[in-house]
Amino acid sequence: MKVVLTSKEEEKWLSAMNEEIKSFNDNHTQELIKKPPGSRVVSYKWIFRKKEGIQGVEPDIFEARLVARGFT
Repeated sequence: MKVVLTSKEEEKWLSAMNEEIKSFNDNHTQELIKKPPGSRVVSYKWIFRKKEGIQGVEPDIFEARLVARGFT
């Protein structure tokens, strides 16, 4: 993630991350709660992908996905 956020396209990646968080909130797929004592927390990571657009026709698409690490 450090590489993405220090690149020249930082604003586009941040926008993609904000869009993913907004999608979670709009679809009511997450709820922030206090961690109950003795429970384990599933970790997560960001997946970044850039789709190359057609030069001169459409812009590049920046995708950011927040995924759970199911093995933890």
